[in-house]
Amino acid sequence: MIEFAQPAALWTALAVGLPILAHMAYRQVTRKHPFPSLRFIRPSRIPRTGRKKPSDLFLLLLRILLFLILSALLADPYWIPESSPDTKNEVGKETLLAIDVSPSMEGWNGLEEARNLALRLIDEEEGKVGLVAFGQNILGEWKPGVDKKELSEAVEGLSHDWKKGNAQILLDRATGLFSPSATEKKLVIISDFQQSDWQTAFRDLPEFGVKVDLRRVGAGEGQGKRSDNLSVVEARAVPAGPGKVRVWTVIRNWDDEAKTVPLALSAGGEIRQRQEVALPRLGSAQAQFVLKADDFSGASVELESGDSFALDDKRDLWLKSPPARRFGFWMPEDEDAETQEERDFLKTAVASAGDNGWNRWDWAQDQADGLRLGDEQSSIELLLVIGLGDWFEEQELGPALQGFVEGGGTAILTPGQPFVKTASIIRDADLFPFKFLRVAGGAVRLGNPFRIKALEEGSFLTAVFDGKAARDLYLSAIHRFGIIQQVGEGVDVPIRDREGRPLALVRNLDGGGRIVFLPFRMNTSWTDLPLRNSFLPLLMELSFGDRKTMPSKAWPVLEPGGIWGEGEQVFKAVEPGVFRFEDQWLEVVPSLAESIPEVLASDELLQSVGGEFSSSRASSRAEEFGKEEQEPLWLWFAIVAASLLIIEMIWSCPTRGGITKGDSTHA
Repeated sequence: MIEFAQPAALWTALAVGLPILAHMAYRQVTRKHPFPSLRFIRPSRIPRTGRKKPSDLFLLLLRILLFLILSALLADPYWIPESSPDTKNEVGKETLLAIDVSPSMEGWNGLEEARNLALRLIDEEEGKVGLVAFGQNILGEWKPGVDKKELSEAVEGLSHDWKKGNAQILLDRATGLFSPSATEKKLVIISDFQQSDWQTAFRDLPEFGVKVDLRRVGAGEGQGKRSDNLSVVEARAVPAGPGKVRVWTVIRNWDDEAKTVPLALSAGGEIRQRQEVALPRLGSAQAQFVLKADDFSGASVELESGDSFALDDKRDLWLKSPPARRFGFWMPEDEDAETQEERDFLKTAVASAGDNGWNRWDWAQDQADGLRLGDEQSSIELLLVIGLGDWFEEQELGPALQGFVEGGGTAILTPGQPFVKTASIIRDADLFPFKFLRVAGGAVRLGNPFRIKALEEGSFLTAVFDGKAARDLYLSAIHRFGIIQQVGEGVDVPIRDREGRPLALVRNLDGGGRIVFLPFRMNTSWTDLPLRNSFLPLLMELSFGDRKTMPSKAWPVLEPGGIWGEGEQVFKAVEPGVFRFEDQWLEVVPSLAESIPEVLASDELLQSVGGEFSSSRASSRAEEFGKEEQEPLWLWFAIVAASLLIIEMIWSCPTRGGITKGDSTHA
């Protein structure tokens, strides 16, 4: 049936009187014909003028129809299809049961209560019933109208998910599961309403015509916090001396009373050690175990005392040391004595930066040579380019070095002979913007070496060089170095000589890489730094000191739902445990957020779903849904009006014979 969005516009149909009046008032004018004599003209009757009939009835009817069509067009017509018998049968009450299956629901008997409540509601609710299971994502959905036996089987088969919960995913999806023709929509949310999952969720469901019924499980009504939960929140393996490994763990007590609990370390499928841990109220405590190294590759730490949430009582970890960081050299093929001395000093410095345990540096010259030959898969993290000179330019190594640092690597550059050639290569490769003045030398002959200026406050080196370390650094002698001026933007100068001239340039790249340029060489002919204790920390602090993005060499730790890797080689964490993915060892741990016992209060929950249900808001929203089924007809009315206008214009156009030419007629 046809209805109008603006029915008041139909009053414009009164304008149809205009063409009627125009036709009634129209009088045909008698044409005059010149004639030489009245002798042969016969007299005729004068027509009566008391009544007037409109002329050209077809044209009048056409114009009346045009005005009526225009009036209907202004009223915005639309078509509402009549409901078929099948559609009428669908109209009615619909209930959607939403069951939270996030990890916290496994605790405090929440999921079991949710199953029992859902089975009872499936039998009791009138009309059509549907189901949706949600956690971090929608894990299953059955729209209202599914057979109740199928819904009951689905509810009985529900199990907890391992991913952290996300209530917003339910609120965004729920309205789309109801039928547009439903006269009453009811959403029953069955959850523990854990604070970490629900505190940021919001959607005004009553605005969409959905009535919300919140059913709390897993905790008593009105409680803001659940009790009886302990968690293993951290577990790490570190070296504990020759042939030993230390397992360090942290236990959290979420309750208001102090507790003493037994903690067990298992390896190789057996419990190896036990100890008692005293936990303060609402606090944490540490525990440590020492094992022989290399006896086992993995272990687990587990609380032996049961609590209300068992999923966070165990933590798996690897006992194997992570891979060492790698470094290598680029240098001239024809090594001179200075280059060989510098390489040996730097190799010793970098290798000794580790602890021979979990933090190690390995010299991987083959990886550096592969990078030099264009192998982009090289896995070194620190590249030392010493004696930078003609050989670097001849082998066109600038693009390879640029790609290495842009990919996150760190490079240290030292000059070659002559220094002006090094400066030219660095500028041409866009590594550093600066102006080279000359090489300052003669310090050995004059007995007055160059000294390092006191570090500025706020420098990332200040915290390292303090006390005796600072004294050793400031007494270091630099015999000669290149004087650099006009350093461009984006380049840091962390150390200077006592006259303020740069002794190191540091440039950080957007990709996480870093380039360090020392205007002197690390050998005894240029400086005595390699002979002092300050040399090692200075070198490594310049390379990695203030980098927050320095790669961690601990095994990657993921939560369920996390991803490690890129491209086709991707590991997706599903549930806690230790896993080996290709050459990488990974640990997957439970989400700490799911261990938090706090739940959202009832009044806050109500605000999260839009407040109390209002029939007025629901009806207004229902009208909006009804408009989606309307089919607008204005285009068809516009086409008809245009067609009538064209026909009227053609019909009312004067005929060719009706035009007076002004000629005379003669007898």
